[in-house]
Amino acid sequence: MTTTLAPYSPDALEQQQRANHQLFPSEIEEMQSQMHEQICAEFTSMLRRVFESDENANVGGDTGFYWNNQDDRERIAPDAYLIRNAGKTPRKSWKLWEERQTFPNLSIRFVLEVWSDDNKLAERRRKLRQYQALDVQEFFELDSVTGDLAGQRLMNGQYETLDATERGGIFSQELQAEITFEDGLLRLYRNGERVLTASEERELRQKREKELQSQIDRLQAELDALKKSNT
Repeated sequence: MTTTLAPYSPDALEQQQRANHQLFPSEIEEMQSQMHEQICAEFTSMLRRVFESDENANVGGDTGFYWNNQDDRERIAPDAYLIRNAGKTPRKSWKLWEERQTFPNLSIRFVLEVWSDDNKLAERRRKLRQYQALDVQEFFELDSVTGDLAGQRLMNGQYETLDATERGGIFSQELQAEITFEDGLLRLYRNGERVLTASEERELRQKREKELQSQIDRLQAELDALKKSNT
């Protein structure tokens, strides 16, 4: 009995190789790092646009907070934050003992941490205790691997877990917005409307500009036709 072999196909071979390929730990770490960076960048960008006209709101991310003027190793850097009563000037770092000399009513109202496999449980607990000690009013955290979102609010010096909304997100009193995790991104809903990301705003603006140009071209064509009919 003769067995007929299927003709050689480079595409089929490549697909099989991809199917058999196992990601190395370094590749997984790189993917998680890129995902972490995108989540944080998009969320911080949305926060900045939401509070851009609020002169009492300072929004940023991945900026070191220092509280011990004797030891700069004691620091924490949330992925996103909202600070009030400290002006709007961006900071390269927050040396809280210095800031409070100029802004005695400075208050850290909201912080976000996005976790990955690299973040151990002990580190998460350490950061929670530190945010609590810094009197951060709301502490939100996202597990970027599982997509689990949690929010806590400071009550009588202790964090209490916030309940999920009907949409599955969590409402932040400090942001006056519901935070959800959808399609690999953190999203904000204010007054029932979804806040657009920077790329979505850009696409919407380009679409409107294209529609406006189409209307202008149509009106110009009608005007040209009218002029021609009158000659």
